[in-house]
Amino acid sequence: FRSLDFSSRPHVPSAAMPSRQQRNAVAAAAGAAAATAILAPAATSFAAPPLAQRVAASPAVLGSSTAPAAAVGNTAAGAAAVGIAGAAVAAGSFARSKPAKRVQKKVVRLATATATDTETECINAIRFLAVDAINKSQSGHPGAPMGQAPIGYLLMAEEMQYNPEDTKWVNRDRFVLSSGHGCMLQYSLLHLAGYKSVSMDDIKQFRQWGSKTPGHPENFETEGIEVTTGPLGMGISNAVGLAAAEAHLAAVYNKPGMTLIDHYTYTIAGDGCMQEGISHEACAYAGHLGLGKLIAFYDDNGITIDGHTDLSFTEDVGARYEAYGWQVLTVTDGNTDVAAIRKAIAEAKACTDKPTLIKVKTIIGYGSPNKADSHDAHGAPLGAE
Repeated sequence: FRSLDFSSRPHVPSAAMPSRQQRNAVAAAAGAAAATAILAPAATSFAAPPLAQRVAASPAVLGSSTAPAAAVGNTAAGAAAVGIAGAAVAAGSFARSKPAKRVQKKVVRLATATATDTETECINAIRFLAVDAINKSQSGHPGAPMGQAPIGYLLMAEEMQYNPEDTKWVNRDRFVLSSGHGCMLQYSLLHLAGYKSVSMDDIKQFRQWGSKTPGHPENFETEGIEVTTGPLGMGISNAVGLAAAEAHLAAVYNKPGMTLIDHYTYTIAGDGCMQEGISHEACAYAGHLGLGKLIAFYDDNGITIDGHTDLSFTEDVGARYEAYGWQVLTVTDGNTDVAAIRKAIAEAKACTDKPTLIKVKTIIGYGSPNKADSHDAHGAPLGAE
């Protein structure tokens, strides 16, 4: 589960490197333990075995999985539903780190696109860490993490540059979860990416007094959280500020042949964020400044805590952002079409003179047999069924 520190790792000749099959087996061995840990007593926290042991794990382990491709399961069997192939493959995919090309120090950037079935298992592992933690705490917002998991997976596994061992590294990419009520998405991602600030025990203590995993992300409590969010519209507005700071620092300190500041700011916002006036003002300013390194994902699931958005919110959000001076892209199936999200991110990065809004159509509570596409998945545990 933990990201490898490449700066202190001895060189291994390529002939001695483990194969993809062996690395997947490693992931299975580590993930099988992690997937079941969340429902165990807090004292039984998971620790990944040493690298040599993980490489020596039997390749047959991964092949034994029967986890479904879509997100299914219940509270008591949530870990089993994702199972050996779910959390396990997520562990492997997040752990296969490599140094980034455009930075001067060690940084985790989790590399390459993986096979579709592997991506599905990784995404389902993220979903069910959120589901099980919220069920265990009997409080929280499971719907958003289940819909946003593909976005989070792509950002942390392929797009963002960061270092769990140096969370204040100045040129890291920034991520802001504007829809902060869905914070189990962020805690799941931080845990799987190797941040020590979010252990399995911390996830078990989600929303408990004094825990490092409060019900909305707080940057003074949890390393890896850039911005305290919760009040809707606040996070995307802070993301505008972070992107403006990046542009200013780059203009002041970057010199020919010496690029010190060069990072992206990503944010996920929901329908509530789009309704709030503060986001209108900040995003209009972002368009005015032409913040080309600001990429916002609009989780367009059509649900608020009161019901479907057409009760009170029917405007064309994309047209509004185009009027602000943003590039607007659309992903019609954000639940399963990871390739389309990846393509949209590439298009966003190619547009250097405008911020980009990516409208991602999702189903809130995706995979839940009884509460998907319902406000029932918004602010309460999914329950055993």
